[in-house]
Amino acid sequence: MKQSVFSVASAVLAATVAAIATPAMAQSDQIVREGSGERREALNAMELSTFDRSLLEGLTDWIGEPVTADSIDGKPVLILTWASWHSGSTASARAAQLMARSYGAQGLVVIGVHADEGYDGAAATAERLRLNFPIARDAGSAFRKAIKADMDPNFYVIDRAGQIRFADVERGSIRRAVSLVAEESREQAENASGRRMASNQPQGRVIMDVSSGDVANIPEWTIPTPDALLYDDADWPARWLFAEEEFDADFRRRDGNELPTINLDSSLVRWLTPKPNLDGRVRVVYYWSHNFPLSYERIQPLMDEVQRRHGRDVAVIGAAVPVIFVDRDEVRRDSGLVDEAIERFATNLQNIMTRTKINHSIVFDSQWELHSTSLGNSVGRNPRFDRMSEKFAAPLVVLYSSDNKVRWLGSPLHDFFEQALNQMVDVDPAVQDRRRRDAAFLTRQGN
Repeated sequence: MKQSVFSVASAVLAATVAAIATPAMAQSDQIVREGSGERREALNAMELSTFDRSLLEGLTDWIGEPVTADSIDGKPVLILTWASWHSGSTASARAAQLMARSYGAQGLVVIGVHADEGYDGAAATAERLRLNFPIARDAGSAFRKAIKADMDPNFYVIDRAGQIRFADVERGSIRRAVSLVAEESREQAENASGRRMASNQPQGRVIMDVSSGDVANIPEWTIPTPDALLYDDADWPARWLFAEEEFDADFRRRDGNELPTINLDSSLVRWLTPKPNLDGRVRVVYYWSHNFPLSYERIQPLMDEVQRRHGRDVAVIGAAVPVIFVDRDEVRRDSGLVDEAIERFATNLQNIMTRTKINHSIVFDSQWELHSTSLGNSVGRNPRFDRMSEKFAAPLVVLYSSDNKVRWLGSPLHDFFEQALNQMVDVDPAVQDRRRRDAAFLTRQGN
């Protein structure tokens, strides 16, 4: 069921985007490549050239079904060069797995080309990371040399026409690159023309998406709550916490009714900016306090970028929590001290808001209600606040599906955050409903 919801939405969007994408469109997300200097120039020259499928014959000791030249004919391919012993490869391997899961139904073939060194540990690492795409040994690094791969990890994307469409793509751009080659036909791939030259920050090819916010005048829809079974059936991301060791702690095995739920309409929360439209959107809520710099200094600019990049698919909300310090003995004598401290905190917060430009929504979680319920705790009062202040973990972001249930939480600075968010907008039933309405509207307008 979940696959059909996603596939129908993708098909509608792909058709609409193909009709409306022109060079005159406003700023769009870009596919960023890695590398610089002579190597980058050589990689640029490789793009749109035919991938030498005979290179697959040199890969050995396959984990999973071997990939052959015939088996990838007419299919989009994602190649990851990596090393299981190299910590920097871990996030890229998981990103490749996410692409296999998201675009496998559209024919995407993912290949993990492992370094010759340390291959004996590849199978164990693949099992630990739950990788189910085929992996092979690159004996003597012949494959890497042929495609000009340097230090692992590297991503290469092959289109349905067998062309190296994107060479050495930055991990943050993988979804955009894979989406493009997965959603176009072989004929479209064969007719691909032009190449945007790249440097340290290459321009990449433009990809249009209704979700990006580049298409103006789309109305805000009232989205009826989808059937709970659609949420239960959706392939939500694993609930990674703050470290790789927490990989097995996920929400996907839990019944939807047991998941923590937030109430953004609670009388205990105070909106400091206009409340955003939440219909057909994933909620991205980070928790911060103006007297705790680690919670916002790097995070708020990042959240502005998340809102800009994901557009109508998400509602980014900064939930300010009152980190206050009160003496327990004094509170016992005068319980009003906590309320006074909260009000002082709120006044300072409001003053800061008038001086700071933030391009997403802000709410004051005055009693830690959103924060507490997200972690499965009850909302209480004194002297709970000083204990919360002592244990406040930052930075922290929580991803809620459109039915307000917690699906993922962790650090927004971790690679897992972007992977989890991308997966959520791809499977959330209300987001898919809104995307279909957006696409239908644009079709009616003749765009």
